[in-house]
Amino acid sequence: MAKTTKKQTRNNTSRNIIYLLIVMILVAVIVLGGLAIAKLAHKDEGEKDDAHDTNTASEILQTEEDLKDEDKVAQSSNDAKDRFDADERTKTETEKNAAGLNIAVPIVNFVGLSQDGAFIEAGGSVPNINEPEGTCTFVFTKGDTTVTVSSGILPGASYISCEAVKLEKTKFTSGTWNVKIQYKSNLSEGESETQSFEIQ
Repeated sequence: MAKTTKKQTRNNTSRNIIYLLIVMILVAVIVLGGLAIAKLAHKDEGEKDDAHDTNTASEILQTEEDLKDEDKVAQSSNDAKDRFDADERTKTETEKNAAGLNIAVPIVNFVGLSQDGAFIEAGGSVPNINEPEGTCTFVFTKGDTTVTVSSGILPGASYISCEAVKLEKTKFTSGTWNVKIQYKSNLSEGESETQSFEIQ
């Protein structure tokens, strides 16, 4: 009876060991399988990230290309403006009179009585000319009467202003007067249109 019990005990122990080995193998398979699946999943994510990075790089390149295109458009606009400005300058420079001087186009900006009523004041400019030296002559006329006065110029960034003139009102009779500006320099000359004004 005791022998049978020992045999059964040995058999039970062997069986338990086998079961334990099977369980350990199953656990190992599950663990290894899980690791393999995780590795594959990680690899897929890496490929997705790489693809995303590639897309991002493509988007960056596209954005840079777009910026280059915008820069090209801006540069083209600037070039066109420069060409236009150069053409305008050339037109001004090539408009010569019979004496070979640039044709100046003065403008009477204002003319009238001073605030105290004792003087006639006038001012003007030469918008199509920009040079360091020249003379503006204001010519006032009424019938056969002419009053003239000259002034210097004030060169600006892109045009000339005539220094304003101030004449005693006693030099003028009542009625309608006309005034024009004659501009003259070593390089240019020209005359403005006539402007009328009243003196009481």
